[in-house]
Amino acid sequence: MQCNEIDERIFTAFVLVIKESSSYSKITLISVANKLGMSRQALYKTHYQSIDELVIALHYFIDQNPQMKLKKFLSQQAAYQHTDLIHFFAEEILPDLYSKRQCLQILYKGIACPPWTRFIMKSYIDILEPYFKGSEAKTGLSVEFMMQLAVTQTLTIIANWMNQPKPENPATFSKKFIFLMTHSINDLISINPD
Repeated sequence: MQCNEIDERIFTAFVLVIKESSSYSKITLISVANKLGMSRQALYKTHYQSIDELVIALHYFIDQNPQMKLKKFLSQQAAYQHTDLIHFFAEEILPDLYSKRQCLQILYKGIACPPWTRFIMKSYIDILEPYFKGSEAKTGLSVEFMMQLAVTQTLTIIANWMNQPKPENPATFSKKFIFLMTHSINDLISINPD
């Protein structure tokens, strides 16, 4: 699903309505349409028929550039000789996510988090499978387990980044992302401030 400029305007209005609302359950297409200055019928007939449908489209909107870039990276890895997947993600994907941080913040603050997590898991498991093939013997873990762990860890780091009152810019945060992705919890716990 490709999202266009009108979709982006709808998503922006949706984010504003959520920020102004006391409860997610009170958000309606009427409130989103009013924020846009459009009739509910126009929004319903030509764009989205429910808030759930709008949220699903929002998932695709947030993910369309990152997924396209990641697929390109994986299919043309020879062109990225000196870049591994984690560094590529930090340098190329984090800026895309940051540009959509207002949308991500509403997804990660629990409003639509479970569907977002399922969407990302489903979208990336197949893409990442070749990266983990052959590691089963070395780790004793199944490919599926390792892929789910990698996606979950990435989502958790991004969720924590987005849930900060003022998320750092991606140029600064990318170094922290790489550190977190390449170190174990034991490494983090063992860090001595002295």
